[in-house]
Amino acid sequence: MAQAKKIEKEFEVRCPVDKMYEFYRYNIAQFTKILPEHYKSCQLLEGDGKGYGTVRLWTYTLGGPEVMVAKEAFKAIDDANKTITYRIFDADLNHMYKSFDVVVKVVPKANGSGSLVKFHILYEKEHEDHPHPHPYLEMFSKVTNAIDSHLHKP
Repeated sequence: MAQAKKIEKEFEVRCPVDKMYEFYRYNIAQFTKILPEHYKSCQLLEGDGKGYGTVRLWTYTLGGPEVMVAKEAFKAIDDANKTITYRIFDADLNHMYKSFDVVVKVVPKANGSGSLVKFHILYEKEHEDHPHPHPYLEMFSKVTNAIDSHLHKP
């Protein structure tokens, strides 16, 4: 049985912590408007889109021609620590990964201006020779920069 693995990356943004966290918590369906080259559609299948019981169906690309689908649900929400865990399932990536969770945590930058967005991908490979999901961290970098720019529009 393969062991669960973790990859992580953090990004500096100009946005204050609360504003950035609230976007990831309540407005991620807007990814399709902010970054349409990656996020083709987002359909709310279950719930209110704001809490437990929410299930979304995403159609997306990692920047290449292949269009993929995935369902996403809240696995854990910790508003006090500005941390959300999304569970990804019924997804094209499941032929490579038995489990795939994305953790987003937003914290203040040390100098007090802006924030850091920390992503962790917790995954278990279907087979050991499958690649690590680094392309997803690259996509999250683009998403985070796009959100930061979107939230700073005049």
